Amino acid sequence: MKLIVDTNILLKALIKDSRVRAILLSPVDQFLVPEFAIEEVEAHMGLVTGRSGLSEGEVRLVLSVLLTNIEVVPKEDVLTCWGRAEEIMGSIDVDDVPFVAASLSRSCDGIWSDDGDLKRQNAVRVWTTSEMVQKR
Repeated sequence: MKLIVDTNILLKALIKDSRVRAILLSPVDQFLVPEFAIEEVEAHMGLVTGRSGLSEGEVRLVLSVLLTNIEVVPKEDVLTCWGRAEEIMGSIDVDDVPFVAASLSRSCDGIWSDDGDLKRQNAVRVWTTSEMVQKR
């Protein structure tokens, strides 16, 4: 399966050595993340270090390890589908537009997210962490 990863999934994987992290590092599926999500992680670095108990350097190391198995979708590619994604998510949650746009810009099976707002649209399949764990 090939999925776009939402920032909330990346943050979970950074905060705790968990099933989420193990799934992201597994070669079973292909994962992609819009460049925007990396910027969002950077903006939440204080939260991640506080909750994880790791130093910023350790968090960055974990992120770099995760990114060895996650393809970053450049902003330029995401922007090609921004208008359509905005039509889909604009009235629900504009913060989710980049993830829908990324999924529309790539041939993929949907988005992995635990964000309920993404589930409110039906243009792109959204997989929750529970569903990802169950399929293993």
